Amino acid sequence: MIAKYSSDRFAGSESDDRKDEVQLIEAIAFWCECLQGKLALRQGLQMIAESLGSDAVALTRIGRDYGTMGRSIIIDRRARAGQEKLARSYATSVLGKYVSQPKPATIWYSSMVDGDGDPALSAFQRHRRFAELAVIPLTVEEKAVDFLELHFAERLDPDRVAKLNMALSTLCRTWTRRAAGLFTENILRSPKPEPEDYDGAVLLGMENPARLSRAEYRVCVLLSRGLSTKAIQSELAISASTLRTHLRNTYAKTGTQRRVELTVRLLTSRPVPRSATGAHLA
Repeated sequence: MIAKYSSDRFAGSESDDRKDEVQLIEAIAFWCECLQGKLALRQGLQMIAESLGSDAVALTRIGRDYGTMGRSIIIDRRARAGQEKLARSYATSVLGKYVSQPKPATIWYSSMVDGDGDPALSAFQRHRRFAELAVIPLTVEEKAVDFLELHFAERLDPDRVAKLNMALSTLCRTWTRRAAGLFTENILRSPKPEPEDYDGAVLLGMENPARLSRAEYRVCVLLSRGLSTKAIQSELAISASTLRTHLRNTYAKTGTQRRVELTVRLLTSRPVPRSATGAHLA
């Protein structure tokens, strides 16, 4: 009886693995058709995400001068009401200074970033309860780099990593053979993101509207928690002069003039539910 149970269990496991493999092959075949303009690119992107178990996916192009903001085609399959939808690329957050010169057909994971990483990405992952982000450089061209970004709700087990690796070279190779102008054409067709319907600009929101640096963002987070300047210095292990520099830069970016004013802005510009003020969290 035990032997029969074990046999059935392993047979079921093999069957599930086979189904996953077939789903991935079908998704890649569909993706190839999309890259030739025969089918909708967004549908192909969604099929790739579903076959790999990703909850949100972005196809992103970032200028190689590093300062150019990325443009993305985004599909967020499982955002529930009241949750922040994926609205931007996080390739730079994961690759850092290597974002303009990555090796194509490699995988970069957010869990492997040294230190605290990008606070905006960390906040987004906490809010959505995402455990991992895999960033795949598809092509590195003269002026831009194209990335596939896959967000996952769970840590990737060996089977999921194996599926990613199995799809990796094909995804990158077929992207290099895509129809001319495909990405630009689909960017123009993509629906514009809904405007943030917040009660004021959310300084610590996922979009980082004031374009705070990583250090400035951390200072603001601690200010919003009520920490004094001395406590912030101690928490971040920085000098008083360094903290003053971060504050001066933050004042300039947020249109404030002193710490009290900035703190009030941080505490009063958080998203408020529509039921309370007529606004809602997108």
